[in-house]
Amino acid sequence: MPSDHTPQHDPLERIFAYRAFDLRDRFSQPLETFRQALECLQSDNAYLPDMSGEIVAYLRGGRAVPIPEHLFIQQSGSSGSVVPKVDNDRVCNAVDAWLRETLSRENEDTVNASTLRPSRLNILLDQCDPNAPEPDDIQAWQHMGQVGREIIEAPGREDIWDAAVKAMGEVQARRWMKTSHPKLNGNSPNLCIEEDPTRVYELVLQMDTGTG
Repeated sequence: MPSDHTPQHDPLERIFAYRAFDLRDRFSQPLETFRQALECLQSDNAYLPDMSGEIVAYLRGGRAVPIPEHLFIQQSGSSGSVVPKVDNDRVCNAVDAWLRETLSRENEDTVNASTLRPSRLNILLDQCDPNAPEPDDIQAWQHMGQVGREIIEAPGREDIWDAAVKAMGEVQARRWMKTSHPKLNGNSPNLCIEEDPTRVYELVLQMDTGTG
């Protein structure tokens, strides 16, 4: 007798890539699994992953879901650390369970997810010729004075982090970087830095002057 139950699709099939973030944005490549992203933050290349580490799951259709940091960063008082590699199996299972639950229902985690487009991460790699001569405008940029460069150059992750620490202290800055903000369309500063770093930087400066 045929079964009356319709086969259920695994919610994890909605995910096509993961990405790890650290303060210096050293892991720009999309990854196939959460474990690979976790190992990036556990590697020697990660810069202050306990303070800036974030892992995002990218969904088909252009949305993304940040993985809760408590699943892969251990807290001890005011300090934290990425979980040790010996715990990776347990952490990966916990993250898979959380993602299945989150993606099986429409809630704020999915509706308000960041709309970062990871496909643009590889555009420069696809178009770049490492043997090509530097264009004139790049050479001019390299010889530009610091004053002119400050006007044009967008703030980087480290600039924003330094400003946040100055404005609110290291512990509060770490929390602020990972907390959704209404002036960032409900996204965290960490997720918005790549898309609009100037907007995040201006928000930090507003907080420093007491207007944010």
